[in-house]
Formats: sequence, C-alpha cells, structure tokens
Amino acid sequence: MDEHTGGDAVVDVLQRAGVRVLFGMPSVHNLPIYDAIARRRTLRAVTVRHEQAAAGAADAYARVSGSLGVLLTSTGPGAANAMGGLLEAYVSGSPVLHLTGQIETRFLDEGRGFIHEVPDQPAMLDAASKRVFRAVSADDIATVVAEAVGTALEWPRGPVSVELPIDLQYAEAVAEPPDLLDQLVSPGPCRAPDPSDVKQAADAIVTARRPLIWAGGGAVASGAGPQLQALARLIGAGVLTSPNGRGVLSERDPLCLGNLSWDRDVRQLLLDADLLIAVGTRYQGTNTENWEMRLPASIVQIDIDPGRPARNYPATVEVDGDASQSLNAILEQLSGRAGTEAAWSGRVRAAGAAARSRLRATLGAQQPLLDATERVLPSRTVVVKDSTIPAYTWGNRLLAVSRPRSSVMPNSFAIGLGLPHAIGAAAASVTTGDGEPVLLMVGDGGIMLSVGELATLAEEQLPVVVVCFCDGGYGILRNIQSKQYGRTLGVDLGRPGFVALAQALGVTAELVSSPSEYEASLERALERRAPSFLEVDLDALGPMAAPYNGTSKPPAA
Repeated sequence: MDEHTGGDAVVDVLQRAGVRVLFGMPSVHNLPIYDAIARRRTLRAVTVRHEQAAAGAADAYARVSGSLGVLLTSTGPGAANAMGGLLEAYVSGSPVLHLTGQIETRFLDEGRGFIHEVPDQPAMLDAASKRVFRAVSADDIATVVAEAVGTALEWPRGPVSVELPIDLQYAEAVAEPPDLLDQLVSPGPCRAPDPSDVKQAADAIVTARRPLIWAGGGAVASGAGPQLQALARLIGAGVLTSPNGRGVLSERDPLCLGNLSWDRDVRQLLLDADLLIAVGTRYQGTNTENWEMRLPASIVQIDIDPGRPARNYPATVEVDGDASQSLNAILEQLSGRAGTEAAWSGRVRAAGAAARSRLRATLGAQQPLLDATERVLPSRTVVVKDSTIPAYTWGNRLLAVSRPRSSVMPNSFAIGLGLPHAIGAAAASVTTGDGEPVLLMVGDGGIMLSVGELATLAEEQLPVVVVCFCDGGYGILRNIQSKQYGRTLGVDLGRPGFVALAQALGVTAELVSSPSEYEASLERALERRAPSFLEVDLDALGPMAAPYNGTSKPPAA
C-alpha cells in the first residue's frame, strides 16, 4: 500500500530498532499504530487486559532479553494505568519504550475536557520516566520515536515515554531514510572507565587478602558475568548479590554467597573483609537494614551512573564506567596480585552453607516445595517472583539461579506485577527461540491484582506455569499486624476457587494439597509447555517453622 501515516512512522522505527514484540491495548487514541502493525505484519502485538500489565510485561521482556521492551497505551487513563509498571521499570533500570496516544493538537493543553484528556500528562509520565518526548507534527514522529529508543537504551538505561497526538497518527508522514533511523535508535557508547581510577582499583585489589564482591543488577545488565567470575576466582573472593544481580555467578559455585547479605555469618565476613568490590549495586535498604549494616572500610565501587557511588556507602575508589569494560581493564592490571589468606575461601564456603542451612530450617512445611521445585525445574527456566512469602523466603534466596537474566522479581517490592512479568519473560523466551517455560511464584493476594492476564496467557498460548500459593490473604501483612498489634484488619481475602477461575479463562489448572501432589503437578505443567495454573493450599501443607515477618519494622524514634 502507498499509505504511510504517522502510525506507519512509529512502526518504521520499531522495525529499525529490531523490536519484535509490543504489549498494549487498542484505544481510539492509538488505532493508527495498531492498523500499521496489522497491515505490515512485522510485529507481534500482545493484547493485555490492563495497561499496568503492558508496562510490567515490557519491563520483564527487557530484563530477560537484554533488548528494548515496548508498550503502547491510550492517553489519559490508559497512560495513568501504566504508571505502576513504569515505576518498576524505572527502579530496575530497564530499557522500556512507552508509546502513548495524546489528544488532538488543536485542543492540546487547553483543559477543555476532550475525551481522555488529563492535566499535564508529561509531568505525570516524567515521575517514572528517564525522559518524556512529544511529537509536534506527523513528519516529526519517526525522529522523535527513534531518539526516544536511543535514550532508553543509552546507559544508564530506563523507561522513556513518547506522546503521539492522535491527529498526527492519522496524518500522512514522511518516510525517513533507514540509515537516519538506524543512527538515531543506536544508543551512545558506554562510558569507558578512567585509567587512573582503574589503576587505583587494581592497586587496592592487589593488596587485599580478604576480598568480597557485591554484584547488583548493573553487573547483569552490562553482561559482566564472565569478567566478574574471572575476578572472583583470581582473587578468591566470595560473591554476594542483590536480588537483581542473581545469576551473575552461578549460585551452585562455592564462592557464591548469593542474596543472603542479612545472615549473621555473611555479616561477619563483611566485618572481617579488608576490601569490598561493589559492581553495579545500590545496596538497597531491604538488603542492608536501611544502610545500618557495616561494610568494609575499603570499598571499590564500579557503576555506569556516576551519581551512584557514595550515595549509600562511601567508596574508597570510584570507577565510573560500564561494569564489563571496567572489570576487563582491572583484570589486565592484576598480574602482581599477592593472593588471599589461605583460609579465606574456606570461610566463604562455610558461611554460604551455614546461611542456606539456617534459612532452610525456617521453612517448615514449605521446605519440600523448594526441594521438589529444584528437582523438576529445567536448568534454563526463567523464574518470576511476585511479592509473596514463598518468594521472599526461598524463591529469592534458596532456589538456585545458575545464569543471568533467569530471575525476575519486583525491585520496587510492589505486589501484583508477577503475572505481567511472566508474560513478558515468556514472550522473550519464545521470541529468542529459547522456548523454555516460565515459572511464576505468586500469592493469592498478588494474583488478584492482575488475574485478568490469565486470559492473555490463554490467548497468546505463552508457556507460563503459574504457581499460586494460597493462604487466604495478604500473609506477610497478616503476620506483621499480628506481631505488632496482636490483631489484624484488611488482610483476609477469602478463598476464591482459583482452579475454576483459571479454567474459565482457558488455562489448565490443578489443586495441590501435598508435597507429592506439588511435584507431580509441577512436572506435568512444565512438560506441557502451555499456560498452566497450580493452586497450592498452604494451610493443607502446614505452617512454616516461624511466621515470616519480612524486614519491615516501625521507624526508629
């Protein structure tokens, strides 16, 4: 067809950026873009049931694939609905492109009550976006969207929003030269580390005898796993990870302490270490008791964002640059390394084993669920966790992660993003040809915030196994209320028939009431490679050894 609208201009850019999947919902304020997608058949448009799910799916798609995640919403209420997912992408540093419609340019910013109009939408989007763009003409659309793509992918990464007035989407638009679009969608080069900073870091590492590494999401995002592993083995350093940094070193490696920073033996290692090498981490408050945890006096911190080092703990040496490049440069200068204390690596292994053993002992009746999951889970399975007790206690800490980008959790600790994240992770798995099923750990409280997305799973036939752990309410909050006040309110949610609900939405479902049923049902669901739902009755299984209260506590006086 000769037609080339503003909607086509958007698709032009997405094609040049290598985008293959888009998540969203049709609206009167984005129909020309959907029509261009339908005519050209170059993108897979996954239709979700709520805009927050589109943002969550785009976020997880970016995390698992390492490439751009894209969502398309309406203006006004639709864009507002996406804000929770955009906030999660912002906190996680995910490269996400949010395309949103906007009202006609002749009524724009006049506050006259045009359909879907909201006051100062750019300010709303700016709160959770790296940058907000607006097209001002049809011919402007391609270059604006292309610049937004490059901005989202440029380090440090994050979500970017683009407003596209509906009249410009319908209008005829110039087809920009492909080489211009290629130039605009390409992010700027990663920041190379300063050689003098690299030398200072190498000098500190050479003299350290009891080193530890703390790796965060930045290490995973930069693909620094091989370099970090090489450094850990060269210097005999134990490797702690943030929740977002899991898999940068296999948690089956004896040097990997994983996401266990709060354990008493691991804390003692931090007190006794003479150097901490921090790679792409912010030391989130939940992992450091809001920065009351004591760290070594000597810290080398590597981060692409120059504002990060010293924000929470002072760094002795700051290396501003891409983690992969920085570690490569440091490794080249470590030929004179003196070596660790002979007993240090043994202490690291012992501390990791003790921490895991102590945590396992708290699981009570849920310990067999962890063991069964580890037995039947394929090695390349991506595991997505919502904010729920099984995820916090064993999914985020004990269920071993062997490779980067295979563990997804809400870094904002929001509830309800698990199912949207699983949709994005599965779409990434299918698109890249991996095809392995995705496992979602979610609670009965969390699933209800996005339960309509089970219909999305069924429609798209995405290989997601939803394991819904049911305790009749918001279990963590119930435990906290009981501990702090001796009474509860608002945390008991009843017992919906999740099996019947999932089946009604087209998803195969089973009820699980024992560890043996759980293992057999999970194995069947994983082999099915199709949307599946397991309702796990935690009350029938029995209690944990001690109620889980999380890390929340009243503010200090």
